[in-house]
Amino acid sequence: MTGARVTRRRAARFSICIMMPVATVTFVVALCGRSAVAADPPHSSSTTVTAGCTTPCHVVHNAAGAGLTTSASNVNLCQSCHNPSGVAGDLPINSSDVAVPGVQGTSHAFDVAAVNSLLGAQAPTNSAMQARVMGGNVVCSTCHNQHSSDASLGGRPRVSPAKQTTALGSTGTLTSGGLFNGSTGVWFLVEIVTAGSQTTARFRYSKDNGTSWFPTAPASLVAGTDVTLDSGVAVSFSTGAFAVGERWEFSASWPFLRAAIDSGANGVGDAYCRDCHRSRVMDHNSVHTYDGNFKSHPIGVALDSNGMGYDRPMPLDGNGAPQGGSGVDSNPTNDLLLDGAGLVQCLTCHGVHYVHSNTLSVNGPPEVHDAIVQREGAFDRIAGAFEALRTLRRDHDSAAPTLSSL
Repeated sequence: MTGARVTRRRAARFSICIMMPVATVTFVVALCGRSAVAADPPHSSSTTVTAGCTTPCHVVHNAAGAGLTTSASNVNLCQSCHNPSGVAGDLPINSSDVAVPGVQGTSHAFDVAAVNSLLGAQAPTNSAMQARVMGGNVVCSTCHNQHSSDASLGGRPRVSPAKQTTALGSTGTLTSGGLFNGSTGVWFLVEIVTAGSQTTARFRYSKDNGTSWFPTAPASLVAGTDVTLDSGVAVSFSTGAFAVGERWEFSASWPFLRAAIDSGANGVGDAYCRDCHRSRVMDHNSVHTYDGNFKSHPIGVALDSNGMGYDRPMPLDGNGAPQGGSGVDSNPTNDLLLDGAGLVQCLTCHGVHYVHSNTLSVNGPPEVHDAIVQREGAFDRIAGAFEALRTLRRDHDSAAPTLSSL
């Protein structure tokens, strides 16, 4: 996150299809900006995923929804891929995940009223977000720009799990990782060019679905652990044999935000959460004296801004050790992150999706959680346990937690 952001103006480029019947001339203009790429990866086609101007989100005629979408509901449209058995099954967003503060849920509310005084929510002032409040409700596209994975807007980048796309007899597997630092989303395609083991096989990779390759032939890369590709992305090869022509693909991207993530001081910095929840935006001076109005934890300020000396220089992790300490912070997904200027923001303490409100859990998509704890299905089991705990606490009139990274 950073207080300053770069605004990119992308020049739209259009392709014109000219149809010339015998008696008339009809011009059909296809608007598929950015060299006919409908959206940044992974919302674009790969070697196994088809995603273009008219598939799977849009249709030219008889569209069910506004914007020529295939579904009348924005949420249903997104969930047609973001479900456990969909193309985006590793990032499922179910309606049952919607948070009901103090009751249940692991995701920021969607398909609900944008204005909710009880929860301190107002309609966004950002024009792009405001235009996508649909029927008075916050929907997926209110906060997310499904077409653009823009690094300048901040958020946490993601490298998706590598998926094998061929079956040529390899017994080893490939794992994707690293910390993506590219400017926009990318599809990576990895191909074995020389058979061998996890340390002797050689491979190449492509970022345009195999049209061009890195490194340039006849050069190639040797298999191993944490082999760097580019843009901060790396791959690792597990024990086994790798056959010539075997392929894996994965994406690396930013979180498709509609506006820049919160950073900087209140009133002058970028406002994302602070836009809709502006009634809860307060600094330490605003909350120092109770005046009969509800108060909120200070944001947009650094630790110890009040000069009282009781803020820690670094938040503690769930195990009681200083957060980020070498060898003592085995779960970085629950860290309380300050913005680039060291200021407390909404997302320092709160999460948006896949949040269990417990510092001992691993936040993130199911496959991230399961990979860290090395146990398949652990995410679903711990989610069920926390829901049972919330039910028990509610039945005993205890305050249950709200979406938080703790």
